[in-house]
Amino acid sequence: MSKVKIFLLLVVGIALTLFAKDNWSYPALKFLKFEFSPLPQAGIIYGGVLLGFLGGWLAHALKVRKKKLAASQPPPASTPE
Repeated sequence: MSKVKIFLLLVVGIALTLFAKDNWSYPALKFLKFEFSPLPQAGIIYGGVLLGFLGGWLAHALKVRKKKLAASQPPPASTPE
């Protein structure tokens, strides 16, 4: 890895750590009469980001797989007229 990438990863890591430290409160979560145990606010935010990343990655993987399957199929034979 280049020094620039390492530096950027370090800056992002420090920013995420400071964000988590500043947002470490325990809000009460309620959803449709269900009450969940208090979770750290930073954990909730990071969990949402992780779920969004995984959803996007899964959609991209399925799209690439569909394209590969379509490329491996022979084109339909045209009927002589």
